[in-house]
Amino acid sequence: MKIREVNFADFTINLQRSLTLLGVGLFLVSTSAFAEINLGVYAGRSFIDNGDLNLTQGNTNLNYKNISWDDKSFESPIFYGARIGYWFNDAPNWGVSVDFSHLKNYVVDSETVKVNGIQDGIPLNGNIPINSTNLQSFNMSHGLNTITFNGQYRWFPAGQRDQTLLGRMHLYTGLGAGFSVPHVEATVSGIRTYEYQAGAGPVVNGMLGINYDIYRFISGFAEYKLTYADVEDQLKGGGTINTETVNHQLIFGLAAHFDL
Repeated sequence: MKIREVNFADFTINLQRSLTLLGVGLFLVSTSAFAEINLGVYAGRSFIDNGDLNLTQGNTNLNYKNISWDDKSFESPIFYGARIGYWFNDAPNWGVSVDFSHLKNYVVDSETVKVNGIQDGIPLNGNIPINSTNLQSFNMSHGLNTITFNGQYRWFPAGQRDQTLLGRMHLYTGLGAGFSVPHVEATVSGIRTYEYQAGAGPVVNGMLGINYDIYRFISGFAEYKLTYADVEDQLKGGGTINTETVNHQLIFGLAAHFDL
């Protein structure tokens, strides 16, 4: 897979353009039928499952078994996200959304793990600290940024949406897929990689949440979200780091909703 490097400004501009195009598309759809639009922002806590990591560079090919990740969700830059959604008028229980999530993954590089393979042409097999190998550090603190396109379904316990206590509530679920734009921060054999990389691998996510109308146009929501990301990061001087991570997220947010 060919990876294109991008800087933060390029990434921000491309994200803004994508959301603008989505907004235009939703507007064009809404000219023929009324629909509900949602604009949401959220933050919360991410929990990352242990998993394997593979380092390939020159005559080094190492597999690190069951490494631990730290999320540091509340440290700057915090874990956050934004979402734009569209609920269909003819089928109000069904909708679509685009979700941007700024996840963070830090390898616990002082951890002792099972490492096997070849390092600088020499076989290596044993339980050793990660940072005692050629992989001195690796994280994505400026984001394992994910963009997913989701289908969603919601249901109303009261049978309809109204201003009664129960009528203000709805439950929802969704599934989606997309891609990642990680900010790669790695030091391998003394060479540092520090950059955004577009198209670094596929992402799949699912969500289950509850939404409550605080005011006529404002809602609060709480959500459990599960994200799987298969990421291939390119290294300066050649080589790759491959990871597959599973992120469990507890999300709390606010959304503005209105009809078009």
